[in-house]
Amino acid sequence: MAMELDFFKFVLNHPVLVAVFSIALYFVIVNTIKMKLSKVKMLTPSELAMLVNHDNAVVLDVRAANEFDAGHIVNSIHETETALESNNLAGVGKDKSKPVVVVDKDGTKTYELGGHLVKNGFENVYALRGGILIWQQCSLPLVKK
Repeated sequence: MAMELDFFKFVLNHPVLVAVFSIALYFVIVNTIKMKLSKVKMLTPSELAMLVNHDNAVVLDVRAANEFDAGHIVNSIHETETALESNNLAGVGKDKSKPVVVVDKDGTKTYELGGHLVKNGFENVYALRGGILIWQQCSLPLVKK
């Protein structure tokens, strides 16, 4: 009974803190549900390497051109975010059943950009969790232009 009173006392004494926590919790729950229901699947670097080696996945690197030139995953294709967002998907190819993996710098945009591919009928869309930074942290190879 005393704990319940302490909880309600805390809520009444800190409405802003409780509101901020509630909003943050809401966004975490909504984003988690979206990711679970999405057709864009998140990959680790080792899963990406296996997908490329075994299924000839297409890797789309959406970083800036100078970042791509400084180091990218072997055989990846440089594509701009604008091209994906405007559905200019010539670099991806016509086979919509082939696995496509979107890679950015830190994994913050890949999920959303992968959604554009799904909307355009691509069946096997993936995003690299953590982006090229996690790839580098795992000491996996990069090709420099």
